Amino acid sequence: MAVNANKAAQGHTKRRKFRYDDITSVMNSIGTAWVFVLLIIINLDIGGRAFFNHPIRGVPEIVALSIVGCVFLQLAHTLKVGRLTRADLFLNWLIRKSSRLEHFLQGIYHTVGAGLMIVLFSASEPLFEKAWRLDVYVGAEGDFMAPVWPVKLIILIGCAATSIQFMLTAYREFRAMGKEGSVPSGMRGVRE
Repeated sequence: MAVNANKAAQGHTKRRKFRYDDITSVMNSIGTAWVFVLLIIINLDIGGRAFFNHPIRGVPEIVALSIVGCVFLQLAHTLKVGRLTRADLFLNWLIRKSSRLEHFLQGIYHTVGAGLMIVLFSASEPLFEKAWRLDVYVGAEGDFMAPVWPVKLIILIGCAATSIQFMLTAYREFRAMGKEGSVPSGMRGVRE
């Protein structure tokens, strides 16, 4: 009995290891909560229009900005769990033929994905700086105005997080080339 209590005490004093997956999971959770808030706002706006002839101001602008923000918050986690949309018919056939070649192609795919996210980050950075510097808003002055820079910042964070996730997955794929029978991380959700 005392041994179990000692082990439990040691377990509580151990610090939890930092994992990149935790960051992507938190970002995904924020995106999911944001979608739920949007659902409430849209329904309140519809109810306000229908029952009180008084819509909530700025709902179209909020929704337009939020959709982009939610996508970029959830992109890295979607990649991590293997749910990024792609056609994998060829890869499924290739798995039966050559595991090493399949891991190599997956590694190349994820390396190219990381590069594309870096390009997207580079292209989005000046847009964020402009929105921040010029204090760009959407909406109509005197009615509803929302700043654009927070969404531009979320795009940058999402691009960086997704690029890192692509690189981590590419690294795992290239490491798995030498191990026969291992399940590629990019296909984790498909075959498990």
